[in-house]
Amino acid sequence: MNSYQWLLFDADNTLFDFDTAEDHALTRTLLHFQIPAEPPVKKCYHAINDGLWKDFENGKISREALAVRRFVLLMDALKVQGEAEEWNRYYMNALSQCAALIPGAEALCRRAAQKYTLALITNGAPDIQRKRLNNSPIAQYFGDRVFISEEMGCRKPEKIYFEKVLDALGARNQKGKVLVIGDSLTSDIRGAFNAQLDSVWIHWPSDKPGAIKPTYEVENLAQLTEFLNAHRLLPMKPY
Repeated sequence: MNSYQWLLFDADNTLFDFDTAEDHALTRTLLHFQIPAEPPVKKCYHAINDGLWKDFENGKISREALAVRRFVLLMDALKVQGEAEEWNRYYMNALSQCAALIPGAEALCRRAAQKYTLALITNGAPDIQRKRLNNSPIAQYFGDRVFISEEMGCRKPEKIYFEKVLDALGARNQKGKVLVIGDSLTSDIRGAFNAQLDSVWIHWPSDKPGAIKPTYEVENLAQLTEFLNAHRLLPMKPY
């Protein structure tokens, strides 16, 4: 097995509990604009948002356009009037205030930082991601090694995004010592594949396998901690 030196961590639903933050922000936004924060309404939002993020990963829409478009489509679906920009501003502010971590993330980063150089790779909005990171106890383990797609002019899963990260880390000629860790097959794992980097897919229970295969697979942060501490290959599940 390779002896890794750099760990490139995805942010949301890898270290940060984005589902909790998103639900907090969405609930506050709906109630603020006098919309019942009921499961069918949230389900409608998630379907719209997920589809737009897939378009973003494929280069079909910008993040700024995505942020507003999701609320345009949501208001259309709910048949309500309003200003999508205003909804998005309220939502993004609420989102920035929630820095909840996945249980075990802080301990994982603390231990990993003793052995590896950690970097954060994310497609999220720069101001939101930096606020959440700076309000969390894990910021100290990443320092200035935070790579946000909008600030770089490219995004995961594009090869150029990862090449820019490697250049900034001084790791372009040491790809075998770089490990990408994330929960998204279409963003993190595909990006690692495009850049010819090893990867660990955090396969949460609700995730389904796809065409892109990771180098390694774990089911939770406890398994990831074990893998990083012992440097032991975990068996892949049969597909």
